[in-house]
Amino acid sequence: MAGLGADPRTMIGAAAEAGVPALVSVPQLVGGGAVGMGVGDSIPLKQRSALMARLLGEAAVIIESGVALTQEIHDGPFETYTGHGLWSGWDGEGTYSLKGKTLVRIDLDPNLRKVWEIERSGGEVQATIDKGLPKTKTFKVPFRMEMSGFARLEGSIPIVGDLGVIWPVLAWRAAEELGLRLELLSYPQESEQGKRMREWIVEEVKVLDRDRMLERLAGGPAGGLS
Repeated sequence: MAGLGADPRTMIGAAAEAGVPALVSVPQLVGGGAVGMGVGDSIPLKQRSALMARLLGEAAVIIESGVALTQEIHDGPFETYTGHGLWSGWDGEGTYSLKGKTLVRIDLDPNLRKVWEIERSGGEVQATIDKGLPKTKTFKVPFRMEMSGFARLEGSIPIVGDLGVIWPVLAWRAAEELGLRLELLSYPQESEQGKRMREWIVEEVKVLDRDRMLERLAGGPAGGLS
């Protein structure tokens, strides 16, 4: 509902305009403090995870960064391809699979690529898991929880770099391939262009318009819920 009254240049505003879901993962809600927890309490945890699983299940390409969007799913009860969701599937609960999907992770940690390359060269990550050996000692790198699932997924692609630098270039190249003209291009926050963009956002992007939201909910001139 908030998206209907939000500025269309915000994430929830753009999603409402396009009629697509804008879901926030559980780790992001926890990191959002009181506001994040308030949003998180709006629907049950299981329902939120199920919605996230459905969204990811319908995607052909998943791009994740600072928070592993898929982490709560593929390390939880809904994902079956890596084995985590096996019991839930047997119990008749809804599940989804990463099989056949492309998972792109933008990460500053070069160890993500290192572990990914180790698995590609001979399946050592899978072998280490099969033997129950400690992964940090085996690979001599600080091993994070999402690394093993990411490295073992055939369609995974690691990109080592700053999200603020990589993402605009990625979006720009994708738009070029699709023949789309972008009206705005983001810049890293620490750059001069990035600083000017932050000032522009503060001055130009408006907060929630309550009247517009209520009008759209009622099916007024701006359009109602479908």
